[in-house]
Amino acid sequence: MTQVFRLTALTSAVALTASVASAQDIIFSGVSPTSDDYQLGVVWSGIARDAGISMTVVENGTVSGMRKAAQGEVDMVGVGAPHYLDALNGTGNYSEDPERLREGYADMKAILAMPVGMAQYVARADSGIETFSDFADKSVGIGRPGGNAGKVTQTLFEIHGIAGEVDAQSIEYGPALEQLAAGTMDATLVWGSIPTAVIDNASRQMDLRFISPDPETLDAFRGAISNGEYYIYQKIPAASIEKAYEGRVAADEDAYAWTFPYQVMVRGDIDEDIVYELTKALWENIDEVNDASAGLSLVTKDSALEALSADLHPGAARFYKEAGLM
Repeated sequence: MTQVFRLTALTSAVALTASVASAQDIIFSGVSPTSDDYQLGVVWSGIARDAGISMTVVENGTVSGMRKAAQGEVDMVGVGAPHYLDALNGTGNYSEDPERLREGYADMKAILAMPVGMAQYVARADSGIETFSDFADKSVGIGRPGGNAGKVTQTLFEIHGIAGEVDAQSIEYGPALEQLAAGTMDATLVWGSIPTAVIDNASRQMDLRFISPDPETLDAFRGAISNGEYYIYQKIPAASIEKAYEGRVAADEDAYAWTFPYQVMVRGDIDEDIVYELTKALWENIDEVNDASAGLSLVTKDSALEALSADLHPGAARFYKEAGLM
């Protein structure tokens, strides 16, 4: 059943006229009530209300949400940067979409990039693994057989100079963590946000540590994989790790995980002033967003424009120019 949070526009001191603010109830489409983009929408809707803008948050999943946006049924939606290109080009999950939908996708614009799922590497704290290069001569789970995560991980082994030296196991991360607990595997890739339930559960059985790719290898990484320009090394602050796992996962320093941005998009025909005020209100209240969950603590202005695969909406661009980010 679709879950809806409706917030009524209230009078505000923000310099947005009541006629513009009430002209449209902005509908934000998230993946599910437990997803980071949906949770962002809920917090943002409260911030928008205080700025005099009504925002409704609904759940549709990514592909359905994109299709609804292309047809004018929702106004804002989140989608992975490479997957937006699939929508434009009629590939991947969008291969059977008609031309009229692709025309709708082409009209959509970006507001910001945000982290959601990430490829995180965790090792037993007693394994002796502290850096990515330490995976040499160790047993490491790299994801399900044939999956993209395994291919990307093998690429990371190459650019860190340990290709052929790792006992790489194609295995889902659930069973891999069970092997870590049994002492028959040293580390594994886990895909998710923070906290991730399987890491949280595993940390109650054994001490764990995040293992990061070397941040200096990002350019080489992007050059070595398909659509690499849309991949990033997402910084996970040590404080966020501490908060997410209550000290059960070592957080001596910030960690990094590879991913691609999940960009929040808006239909191109949405009023420029409304998008400007929404963008401004979000970033002026980012502390409220960051405090809402460990996952949302990773949403930062510094990475808001990183690896976007779509043009910015003029309203969002106006704010970022004023903020000195463009």
